Amino acid sequence: MARIARLAGLSLSKEEEEILFSDLARIVPYMERIAELDTSGVAEYETSVDEDVLREDEASESDLPLKILEQAPLAQDGMFTVPRAVE
Repeated sequence: MARIARLAGLSLSKEEEEILFSDLARIVPYMERIAELDTSGVAEYETSVDEDVLREDEASESDLPLKILEQAPLAQDGMFTVPRAVE
């Protein structure tokens, strides 16, 4: 389990390793069952993107920022006004 954690770039405590091992022990049998399924009659999944589907980006004016600022409790000079978090 330590090797798997190291390969994944994880630093786990012994407790976390035990939990991970328990989870994997439950997951692996499901993966083995899936691997045994006969998928010979299932068509391969394919995707295609037609160039006609995509549109060119067009810059446009929008009043959305103003509408959002109108709903803010406090705003000044086109920006949200918030209480100071660090002093």
